[in-house]
Formats: sequence, C-alpha cells, structure tokens
Amino acid sequence: MSEISWAWDLVPAAGPDRAGWTDFMAKLLDEWVGEQVAAARAAWPADATEAFPFSPGAVGSAVARDLLERADGLPRNCRLIWGAGFVDDRVRWLPLLVLAEFREPRPGDSGYLMALVGAEGMPGDVREPHVEYVSTEHGDGVRVLALAEDDEGLHGRVHAALRLERPDGDVDVLFETRANGLEQLAVIGAGVEAVMHLIAERSTELNLVPSVAGSPA
Repeated sequence: MSEISWAWDLVPAAGPDRAGWTDFMAKLLDEWVGEQVAAARAAWPADATEAFPFSPGAVGSAVARDLLERADGLPRNCRLIWGAGFVDDRVRWLPLLVLAEFREPRPGDSGYLMALVGAEGMPGDVREPHVEYVSTEHGDGVRVLALAEDDEGLHGRVHAALRLERPDGDVDVLFETRANGLEQLAVIGAGVEAVMHLIAERSTELNLVPSVAGSPA
C-alpha cells in the first residue's frame, strides 16, 4: 500500500524572514523534483520551436516568486500556506495552497463557524459534505470536504475551522483549499488536518492579526 505524507509551511510575510527564502525554495524544490525536471529536459525535442522552460533550480525560484506575489495580495488577517503531498517519498502534488484567515471569536458562539465552512452544504455542491471533527494541541475544529462544481469544472472544496486557544486570547482560524481530481480529494483531508496542527503548534510564535468578530470574510 502506498504511503502518503505531507510537508507544509507558511509563506513568509513581508519582513526580514523573507531574506534568502527564494534561494531556500530553489534548493528545496530542486531536491524534490530535480530528477523529474532533468528527465523532462532530456526528453524535450531537439527541434522544438521553444527552449525547455526551466533551467536547473529555476522551478523553485519561479514557485517562490509566485507564492510571494499571492501572499502580498492577501488581507492583513490572512496568511498563505504552501505544501506538497508525497506518495512513497516522491512528490505527487506540488504546490498545494491553503488560505488561512484569522478572526476574533464570537464569545460563547462557535456554531457560526459551521455555517462558514459549509457543513450543511454550499452553492455548487453536488454531493452532501463530509464533516469530521479535529482535535489539536491548542483547540478543536471541524473539517468539511465536498464535491462541488463551478465555472472551472468539478473539484473538491475543502473548508475547515479551528478555535485556537492561546494565552493572550482565542482566535478563530478558517482554512480553505480545493482539490483538483478525485485522487487528490480522497487524501487531501489528512493534508488539511496537518495544516491545522501546524497552525496550532506555531500559534504562540505567529504574529496573528485577526479581523474583528462579525466582520465580512
């Protein structure tokens, strides 16, 4: 049976943490997909009208630049999380993107989170959502997976919510991503749960900027 594992991290926000990150990504992704890129480069037709699009190490740099641009376009209370899924220690899905939104909780009310993650369905769902509860080191949450359809076609929507318990005050965290293809949808739930644990584990070191309770998403 194939073994599936995940690697996740936050795209650095603007600041000194970004120094050297693009170089780090170039080296990391070259380790993960360098062999596949080299094989594709070797198989590129000699008489092709265009040159092979990537030089050694260029894949990681291109991915890093794209992630930084995406992160810079987000509201202050959101962070972009990137990751990869591995099958038997070989990269199968890359890059995977998860949006995390931080909110001030509504005192005494966690039920509103169920509506925000579409636990009872959302427009576009073609099947009843699958709902699972998740416990982390610093709070409990819920994860919702559903087969949905929009202008881009059939896909899996994945939403999750976590009430993050912190010494300086609780924070509600909403997660959102999508799975392209049934194969990815079948396993992405475990990947999103790993993201929830990542945020819980790093909650005290993250400079969270939650939106005001009740404000629009």
